[in-house]
Amino acid sequence: MKLHKFLSLSGVISRRKSIDAIKNALVTVNNFLVLNPFEEIDVNNSIVRLEDRIIKIPSSFETIILHKPKGYICSKSDELNRKTIYNLIPKSKSKLDYVGRLDKDTVGLIILTSDGQLNNFLTHPRNKIEKEYEVLTDEYISEKIIQRIKKGIFIGSGERGRAKIISQRKNHKNILVNLVLTEGKKNEIRRIFKFSDLKLISLKRVRIKNLHLGDLKEGHWEILKDSDIKNLLKA
Repeated sequence: MKLHKFLSLSGVISRRKSIDAIKNALVTVNNFLVLNPFEEIDVNNSIVRLEDRIIKIPSSFETIILHKPKGYICSKSDELNRKTIYNLIPKSKSKLDYVGRLDKDTVGLIILTSDGQLNNFLTHPRNKIEKEYEVLTDEYISEKIIQRIKKGIFIGSGERGRAKIISQRKNHKNILVNLVLTEGKKNEIRRIFKFSDLKLISLKRVRIKNLHLGDLKEGHWEILKDSDIKNLLKA
């Protein structure tokens, strides 16, 4: 197995960070410094250390889904003492890593897992994992703007935001819009709405690939079934 893959599967560090750690001389194999992230190692006969920490691939993994409420941040700790998603789950699950972020004011589906392979697969841009959101706005979005957003619009910082709007419907005095992202730049939907002169009242993630939030209540979590995990890992 390649060294960087071994590190990422441990769940301790992401694939990208594992490559950086190896190149920055932070990883040893059997007490020898290895600087090549693609070095093949014998998983059963190698002691891998990241700095002073021995790294192992867990014999089993745990994955949960959480319905994140508004006002919570995706972080294991916070210098400003803000509420984090880890305040919503038992301490026994505090070692689980979140898969992608939702900003403080966005609610909805978030996955937490100890499975590095699952985390890497769902977050790597090349896999183009669909994430569906519900956006509450104050008016129907015109077909012209829908096509502009689909092709990609400038959203600042030299970036372009893209989304596919799949439905719009009346919701009391407002309009509920369902749209799909496959990239997930930081605050991409909020920036798309801002640069399209559209009002964003609320934002909720309701689906990741074929995993739906369903009727899971805000602030609640549940263990993900093995069948759901296998479906998430399908190309």
